[in-house]
Amino acid sequence: MISQIKPSFTKNNTLKLSISSDILNKKYKVCFSLVYSIKEIKGAIITNQIGRYYELNALNENIFIKLQTPKIGTYNLSCGPEGLFLIDKDNKLVECSIDNLIFENEIASSNYSNETIEDYVPIIPLPQKYSFDKEFLIINDKTFQIRDEEIINNLHEITSKLGVYFSKTEGMPIILRKTNYTEDQYSIVISRENIEIYFSDYGGKFYALMTLLQLIFFYNDKLPICRIDDKPKFSWRGMHLDCARQYYSIREIKRLLIYMSIFKINRFHWHLTDNEAWRIEIKKYPNLAAQGSYRGYNQKIPPFYGSGYEKSGGYYSQDEIKELILYAKKLNIEIMPEVDLPAHSWALLKIMPELRENSNVISEDVGSYKNNTINPSLEKTKKFLKDIFNEISEIFKFKYIHVGLDERPSNSWKNSPTIINFMEQNNIKTQEEYQDYYMNYLIDILKSKNKITAAWNEAAVAPHIEHDVGGSAGNIDKSCLIFAWEHSNVAKETSDRGFATILCPGEKTYFDMAYNNSTNERGICWASTIEVKDIFEWDPLKDINKRSLILGIQGQLWSETITNKKYFDIMINPRLATLSEIAWQGKASRNWIHFRSSLINTTKYLENFGWSYHNF
Repeated sequence: MISQIKPSFTKNNTLKLSISSDILNKKYKVCFSLVYSIKEIKGAIITNQIGRYYELNALNENIFIKLQTPKIGTYNLSCGPEGLFLIDKDNKLVECSIDNLIFENEIASSNYSNETIEDYVPIIPLPQKYSFDKEFLIINDKTFQIRDEEIINNLHEITSKLGVYFSKTEGMPIILRKTNYTEDQYSIVISRENIEIYFSDYGGKFYALMTLLQLIFFYNDKLPICRIDDKPKFSWRGMHLDCARQYYSIREIKRLLIYMSIFKINRFHWHLTDNEAWRIEIKKYPNLAAQGSYRGYNQKIPPFYGSGYEKSGGYYSQDEIKELILYAKKLNIEIMPEVDLPAHSWALLKIMPELRENSNVISEDVGSYKNNTINPSLEKTKKFLKDIFNEISEIFKFKYIHVGLDERPSNSWKNSPTIINFMEQNNIKTQEEYQDYYMNYLIDILKSKNKITAAWNEAAVAPHIEHDVGGSAGNIDKSCLIFAWEHSNVAKETSDRGFATILCPGEKTYFDMAYNNSTNERGICWASTIEVKDIFEWDPLKDINKRSLILGIQGQLWSETITNKKYFDIMINPRLATLSEIAWQGKASRNWIHFRSSLINTTKYLENFGWSYHNF
């Protein structure tokens, strides 16, 4: 007889696990992860918990679990047990049948409007200026002559998917004319004889061709006689990917980079470490990646977020990273790494416990990880920080390095004898002041490597979320680039204080949020539910006083809920394409129906690259 577990949400929103009698009789351990923490459990005893990974012994055939209540929205398909498996008394895997999660009170999927228009500009993001004639330049075989071997080679992976051929010797002429434009600015002039592209840098030339490819796809065997004059509103148009909660191969990341390049997204924020994994090779500390990047029941790192019993995961070697950086440069994308410290370090401390003092310091973060914060006062920690950031600075050529500094438990250093002693000797009165000391220490390390430090907003201001987390006393170096994530008002505060700021508020740019309140959706909803139209209607500079300090906009995909790779596409697409319009324009200059019509065409365009999408 095969053991069986049937998960469901009851009518009163309690997670119910119905288990077959042999699980109970043989006292198997039931192991799984959740995205919301357990507040109360009946019918079982929790025997082990790390973060939101649980192991429990069943006492009854029905286990009832009260979960943390979603701040906004409801429980959905992401909220049940993920990576569920059974373990016998010898710690061996037990064959088990797991039913799909069901809801006794099912909330139906949203019905979306089919409203479109026929006359629209099929370009995302929409150019700043454009004029289209009713006449067309006829193209026969989608072959174009470009006397630029570099751009031909760099675009080959994209053009080949679209059935477009760039050649140095044959086809419709595309004449490249270098002129005195600003960064990423370009013009396209399509006449009856040829196509002219005006630019000053590689980005302008590259983006002009990205626009042209969208036109070729839409018009197929002709191109409108037209002029397009275009440049971005923001210099930083970013996309973040969390590769700590889930591991994505270099091949998968390259696929995302191509998507980004199509929509003129030029910064890849690579989240490489967190509580659940350390994904970057550090040659001075080889065990960090070798042991801290793999998860499984018998591994140092347990099977968080759906990873299951078997060993899984991986890390990025320095050679792989260097190759990816070169690949991204061809797509006009710079890569900024993030090593998330001093909190979000459970996996790091599992491999290097000496970076935390053995004392009576006890803390817990918002993800239910205990004692996950390094101690910067220790000489071993100081050496570690210098070592890793020296290596990272050598690997990554982009001027920005992100050091995290988000969601530090407010009591993480409270009872540390070494920190108390340091604070007394240096007249530091509060934990917030000590955090600023730590942050300035990192800034100095990176300045010595000619790098600029980037961090989440808690590095510069007090936290705005309801959880018990620490923040800044307001004394960090103004050179730090701040990523304002907690909500839309934070960017006003950081920029008013003189910090260059990236807009990335959770309620608009966190693509791990559910689209809507249907129980059939994926994603969580602590910040908001985010429909495509919500992103499109966002006015990012509203209420911002010092607009010159807003460098750009960035989308984020945190990957706790991406337990199956098929969910990756629908959480990103078409939200990132939509965000690109706002990042390029500043705010939408066309109406929703116009944009939606263009977006429908764009989803067909992306099918050539294997992308699926969520309805909108």
